[in-house]
Amino acid sequence: MPPLKKQKASPAGTAALTPKDAYIARLEKTIDEYRCKGSMLIVCVHNHEHDEEDDDDDDEEEHDTKEYTAEDISRLRHILINDSRDKALKKAQKFATCGSSMMFGTSEGNQICIGLPREVKKALKLKTLPERFDTLFALTYAIKEYDFWMNDNECWESGAELETAMKVLAKAWRDLLKRSDAELGIDAEFTRPGIEALLEQLEDDFKGCEPTAEFDFKWRA
Repeated sequence: MPPLKKQKASPAGTAALTPKDAYIARLEKTIDEYRCKGSMLIVCVHNHEHDEEDDDDDDEEEHDTKEYTAEDISRLRHILINDSRDKALKKAQKFATCGSSMMFGTSEGNQICIGLPREVKKALKLKTLPERFDTLFALTYAIKEYDFWMNDNECWESGAELETAMKVLAKAWRDLLKRSDAELGIDAEFTRPGIEALLEQLEDDFKGCEPTAEFDFKWRA
């Protein structure tokens, strides 16, 4: 999924900004302050999936016209995307898909399980903390987006490559998130909560997947 492009906040004139407009204004300001090219939506206001596809159009129309409350907007989570993160996302996608855009199977799942610790260690060897953050974020997003490997692999036994990969990734984040926002080159309002939300989603994915449900993903610092 490519990062979202910058969107201009609509003029509010002299009227008070709505919670949505105020959020967009702060997001745009932070994007400019950190010289980013846009942002990636991690958690939306309506963070649920519908079982029925037939009512999608009606839902979207209702959501587009609804006046969101401050509580609604507080659920949003974004991660700012700069050139480094954008480049890292493209590279991480190649790893998570094993360079393929077609069907994925057990062989590819094994490759991810075996290769993930190596990719994490490569990220942690980068020269600067911002580079490490950007690369680890991209890797985490990619393996969550292309999550076939969690189910389709032969590395699921206790102590095998799947559990090892989860532990290595969790420890990397546990250590990295102990660093300050300034050290990591991230903003406090959007990207810090955004990466925490992404990791919470990945943790939930692991808990909901039979091969990984019994393994701990202890990423919190």
